[in-house]
Amino acid sequence: MKRTFIAGTKVGQLEGRVVEVLVASDRALTGREVYEALGEPKRAYTTIMTVLGRLVDKGLVERNNNAGANRFAINGGLDHLAAKKIDRLLATSEDPRRVLTYFVDEIHDETLLEELAAIIERQRES
Repeated sequence: MKRTFIAGTKVGQLEGRVVEVLVASDRALTGREVYEALGEPKRAYTTIMTVLGRLVDKGLVERNNNAGANRFAINGGLDHLAAKKIDRLLATSEDPRRVLTYFVDEIHDETLLEELAAIIERQRES
């Protein structure tokens, strides 16, 4: 089974495909809509619902009950998920400043460093 990472979280091949379906959608989808979008009639609908539940448990997918139907969506997109993961990692550290220092020290892209400095400056001004 091929495994990959999404926002720093290990996912299986089917989980990755389900995330792709949700990312491609402009709205939250029901389990049935995800199942149909995958186009895999040999795979059981209940399997897709189990995968969606696992993705919710992993914090990659949000489940909302709207008018009696569970709907699933990526909460804020993949970049937002990655940022939330970084935030959770910082919260587990005894010294978040040191973690950030190590992180920034590993950035070797001058353009990215300039963009980071601009973001920090905007944050200070607001």
